Amino acid sequence: MVQPINISWSKTKKNVEQTIAKYVYYSLSVDNGPTSKIKDDFTLDELSYITNTNSYIKLDPQERKTRIEFINYFRFSFNKLTTEERKIIYWTYLDKENNYDDRFIANNLGFSLGYYYIKKKETLIRFAYSLGVEETE
Repeated sequence: MVQPINISWSKTKKNVEQTIAKYVYYSLSVDNGPTSKIKDDFTLDELSYITNTNSYIKLDPQERKTRIEFINYFRFSFNKLTTEERKIIYWTYLDKENNYDDRFIANNLGFSLGYYYIKKKETLIRFAYSLGVEETE
């Protein structure tokens, strides 16, 4: 018989939000493109390593490479989610230009606010598994 998985919701949500915050900051430090730009299918492209020629940047090349690897790990995990789930993550955490509230996101997805909160929780749990940062009780 299969045992149910006892996810620690608060710890798992915290881990996902910390990973997302790390991704946002790392993207600002090494990605030359706009951080809130995403394709129409809500997927993120892999970031390739380009040698930095800017003398003002103090980031060591190995740290830059590590950050790019983390960004690509995040994007790979993000792209495994459904389009609907990617929209929830993007509009809630990644789009810093528009700062949408939960009602706007729910309405845009065609959900009631209550159903949106259920889907958001499921999405964060699935994203945690995709990232490998889930925690059990």
